[in-house]
Amino acid sequence: MKKILFMVCMAGLFMSSCEKDPDMGKLDADLVVYTDHDNNTDFSSFHTYFLPDSILEANGVRASYWKDENAKMIISEVESQMNRRGYERITDPEQKDQADVGVQLSYVSQTTQVVTGGGGYWGDPFAGWWSTGFWGSWWNGWYYSYPVTYSYDTNTLILEMVDLTNKSDDGTQKKLPVVWYASASGFQYGNSRINMQLLLNGVDQAFDQSVYIHRIYTE
Repeated sequence: MKKILFMVCMAGLFMSSCEKDPDMGKLDADLVVYTDHDNNTDFSSFHTYFLPDSILEANGVRASYWKDENAKMIISEVESQMNRRGYERITDPEQKDQADVGVQLSYVSQTTQVVTGGGGYWGDPFAGWWSTGFWGSWWNGWYYSYPVTYSYDTNTLILEMVDLTNKSDDGTQKKLPVVWYASASGFQYGNSRINMQLLLNGVDQAFDQSVYIHRIYTE
């Protein structure tokens, strides 16, 4: 009986330490921010920008737009960063063609389902947590029928700046080159205020990493 109790305790201990998937609680809480830009673009030559009053949501087949107070906070943060760098926002959609650059915001959220173990035997290297040699033949045939399942939510905010000055002689628009790209990605949490603060921090970090975006350079 003592041997069985010991083995059960050891099973619990090693199951917690031998999991093949990462411990979500130990991952970095901040969003991962990536930025890139066109090296041939002189951002100081731009004066005005157009920033829509909504954020494109790319979560379904059809495009939808995020327009609530949280979306406005993110848009306001982008506007603040652009204005600090000497650019002037054009807010009238009918005058967007007069802007030098356009700033498009997109948001993607998704839930990932993970299923581990189950449907096999403890000791089966293709369906369990460890190989047969770990516990020896004593455990062979011990059926483990309950899969371990969990899910986690992630979100990504994407910022794209396109050059609107690239027009043909007849006034028609050519292909819009993306001259700056930024993304802030990471886990969503159960607290909406925390999620919003992380997104706002991601916007600030994206601009902090992009010192070349300026008309009036300031430290």
